[in-house]
This record gives sequence, C-alpha cells and structure tokens, in this order.
Amino acid sequence: MAFGLAVSMCASTILIAAPLKLVIHDDTGAEGEPLPTQSRYNLLKQTIERAISRPVDIVVTRDRERVADMMERSQGDVFITHGSDLAAKAVLTLGYSFVATARPDVHVAFIGKSAPLENLKELQGKAVAMPRAESLAGQMCLAELRDFLGNKFIARHSREYSAVVWAVENNVESVGCIASHAKAKESLAAKKLKVIYEGRPVPGLPIVASLGLPAADRAAIAKVLSNLEEDGAGAAVLKLFGVTGFTEGGEARLRALSSWLKPK
Repeated sequence: MAFGLAVSMCASTILIAAPLKLVIHDDTGAEGEPLPTQSRYNLLKQTIERAISRPVDIVVTRDRERVADMMERSQGDVFITHGSDLAAKAVLTLGYSFVATARPDVHVAFIGKSAPLENLKELQGKAVAMPRAESLAGQMCLAELRDFLGNKFIARHSREYSAVVWAVENNVESVGCIASHAKAKESLAAKKLKVIYEGRPVPGLPIVASLGLPAADRAAIAKVLSNLEEDGAGAAVLKLFGVTGFTEGGEARLRALSSWLKPK
C-alpha cells in the first residue's frame, strides 16, 4: 500500500509541476519535407520527464531567427539546436548553461568532381557555392576559406543545400560547400560528386539551458542524455537526431567557436 501511494504521489507531482519547455531546432537542410511533428519526439519527451519528474512541452522549428529570438527572450528552458553558433552565443553572452553536445562532431564538406584537395589554397580566385552567409554552414564554409585564402575567393550563396549540390552537378560552379549532416550529402554518389575536402570538426547538436532552469534539472538532463546509448530506448532517441550519442564534454570547444567564425 505504501509503495502504491508513493508511485501515485510521484505521478501526481509530474502532472502538476510546471512544464519544462524544450525547443528543438532542426537545420539539416531537408528542403521540401514537412516539419517533424512533436509526437515524433515523444520518446525523448518521456525520457526527460522521468529524469526531472515534471512534464515537458516541445517546440520544433527550422527557423534560425525564431530560435535566436527565443533565446534572447528566454522563451525556452532547454534548446537542442543544429545552430552551434547560436548555442555558443547563448552561453557566451546570454548566460546560458552548457548541457551536452552530440557525437560525432560536424564539419563542412567541400564537394566537386575533381580529385581531393590537399588544402583550400587551390581554390584561390574561384567561386564556391555554399549556404547563405547567416547559416552555421555558411559561416563555417567562409571561415574555412578565409583560413587559407583570406578574401581571395568568391562566395555564391544559396538558401538550400540541394541548390549547392545542383550548382556543382550542372557545372555552374566547380566546387560547393555543404554541412556534413545535410541530407543533400546522401545524394552525392548518385550525382557522381564526391567530397574533395573536409573542414575542421566543431561540436554538433549542442544543448544549452536558460538561466531559469534549476541546476538539478540541468544535471539530470545531462546525465540521462549522456547515457542514452546504454539501452534500447536510448538508441531510438539517438536515431531521431542521427547521432551516436551525447557527451557532457565539449563546452570549451563550443565557446571557442565564435572566435573562429568571426570574420578576421
């Protein structure tokens, strides 16, 4: 009887406690596909609810500007974002707490029809197709090129990863640059394109928490996410994001990201 009462009280606590607002920012470049429904993340929701003993409300978006605004206004408790630069800014300037980051890291892939490049100096004076400059991938493409070429290249920006691939496939540009996690990368072999250079790895899919999230909740979420790969249900959660696991390490690398992306 006592055990049953304790379980009942625990369930009641989850129901009446203020919900945690979890914002999921999907920026994989899945152009033309509908936005994933909130129900797709039910297993993640239930996993976090058990860890913190309160309900979780989920917001799913592909809109970078919306995510940035929500971070500025503290309109979410926890953010899972493909915008590593947004997460870095939140930690550096908005006082957000680092929670975890995903494995593997992400990088940009330079694609083309030619042989692999030893370094990007071979692209001096050339035009390179890439995502829009305000996107994380666009910023990373530009940073990679600046490291080798300064300003001696021409950036050709597109709104969609698929447009970058199309430009290279149809010889509009000889080289393109896309994110390693972009779904458009899956089509390269069929289009007889290949990765000719890989950029530096940066923390992928970081998770950050706003000032209002209790430290105990932050710690509980970090722990449960970093242990997802240890059980079958965890593997299903990881598959949602296309990652192999989460780690509580990586905060220093995330903080350093902004200085690399900043134009020199």
